[in-house]
Amino acid sequence: MKLRSLINNKKGQLTQTGEGGAFSIFTFMITAFLIVVFFAGLIYAMGLINSVMHNAGLANEVNAGKESYTNMTLASDQIFGQVYQSIQALRMVAIVYILALAVAIMVTNAMVKIHPLFFFAYILLGVLAVVFSVPISNSYETLLGSGIYNGELVNFTASNWFLLNLPTMVLIISVLGGIFMFINLVRGGGEGNLQ
Repeated sequence: MKLRSLINNKKGQLTQTGEGGAFSIFTFMITAFLIVVFFAGLIYAMGLINSVMHNAGLANEVNAGKESYTNMTLASDQIFGQVYQSIQALRMVAIVYILALAVAIMVTNAMVKIHPLFFFAYILLGVLAVVFSVPISNSYETLLGSGIYNGELVNFTASNWFLLNLPTMVLIISVLGGIFMFINLVRGGGEGNLQ
C-alpha cells in the first residue's frame, strides 16, 4: 500500500508518513553519542592489538639467527602498525557523520509536506529533544572524565565539543529543521496562479 502510493506520487514530493520527521532529532542525539563511543573503542582496540603484536615480535627476537626465524616485529609494524595509523581517521569520520546527520535532518524536513497545524507539536517535540539532550551530554562528560579507553575519547576534539554542547546543537538543528519544514519549500502545485 505504501509503495503503491509512492509510485503514484508523480509530483516528486515527499510526504510525511510517520517515520522520521520530528522524531529524527532523537535518533540523531543517540546516534551521535554512540558513534563517538564506538569509534573510540575501535581505535583503542586496534592500539591494544598493535602493541601486543609488536611485543610478541620483540619476544621472538631471541630466535634471531636461527633457521626458522621470522622478523615478527617488522611484520607487525607493517600490518598492525599501518592499520593503527589509518584507523586514527575515525576521529574525523565521527564529526563528519554527526554533521551529515544534522544536515540530513534539515534537508529531509525541507522536503516534507506537512500541515501547519503540526507546528505546535513540532515545537513541543523540539523542546522535549533539548531537555532529553541534557542527560546525554552530561553522561558523555562523565564518560570523558572517567578516562575510558585509556583516554582515547579526549582525542575526538570536534566531536567532544559537539557532544558537550549537545543541548545547544539540538536546539539549533530543531529550529532550523522546523523553519525548513514549515516554510513550504516544496509547494503543492498551483504556484503560478495569482488568485
